[in-house]
Amino acid sequence: MGLTVAETLYRHDPGKLAVLAAGGRLERYRKKPLRINGRAFNFSLADPAGAAREAFDLIIVAVKYCQLDQTIADIKPFVGPGTIILSLLNGINSEELIGQRYGRERLPLAMIVSIDAQHRDGETSFTRRGVVHFGDAAGEERERDAAVARFFSEAGLPFEYHPRDMKKTLWYKFMVNVGVNQTSALLRLPYRAFKRNHPGGIPEAQKILEEAMKELVRVARAEGIGLEEGDIYNWYATVELLSDEAYTSMCQDVFAGRKTEIELFGLTVMEYGKKHRIPTPVNELLYWALRAIETSYGAA
Repeated sequence: MGLTVAETLYRHDPGKLAVLAAGGRLERYRKKPLRINGRAFNFSLADPAGAAREAFDLIIVAVKYCQLDQTIADIKPFVGPGTIILSLLNGINSEELIGQRYGRERLPLAMIVSIDAQHRDGETSFTRRGVVHFGDAAGEERERDAAVARFFSEAGLPFEYHPRDMKKTLWYKFMVNVGVNQTSALLRLPYRAFKRNHPGGIPEAQKILEEAMKELVRVARAEGIGLEEGDIYNWYATVELLSDEAYTSMCQDVFAGRKTEIELFGLTVMEYGKKHRIPTPVNELLYWALRAIETSYGAA
């Protein structure tokens, strides 16, 4: 996900971009350039322990949830008084976690959708680079967000600015991930299985996805978020645009035997369900089933 954004910004101006890397990751990137859609990219590397450290105008956080704590610590040398931080993580709480360390006022709500990036054998590939959505949590128009919009427009990075309803937009993506990430990872199915008018579509898989999403809609409404069950079916238009053979990030993690982001999805829905006394049996089943898979390969 992060490399699709980095590739676009690099093509705009290589001198304005650096990729955060530390320890073993830093050494790997120095020895072997990152490859995206078959091309090697010699990104400048920002080393938290390096001598040359400077504050950046914009830091984009696009890591797995299990890497967030370390990333929050690693970006410290590069955060200045005017630094804006944009978090593209899945879920709904990364802005709060980053804001606890660096101040919530520097973070718009943000997410990326319509992306089909795959990472395999050290190379990232994609057919759709995705669209970044962002806006203020309180629904206010702020210069901070206008500055991000100007930069993305100059760089040619697809984006949508939501000055009024970004919180609902963020929860909408959360709903999608709760459904498709968990279901695809458990069943190990590509996007074509979730396309309603595709010969490879699997109605039973779509049913599981929909029921998980419905539980999220109920807890969202209890939180004052204006999602509706009809929003579930809007997602089917998005999945039609994605590569038939691509897999969700969580499904890729299961294939690779990596830690997944289940705490962001099923577990979070369960916690909100308990808070509002709303049953969440589908998400509980998905969560425990995926925990069992992680345990089977030692990542839990």
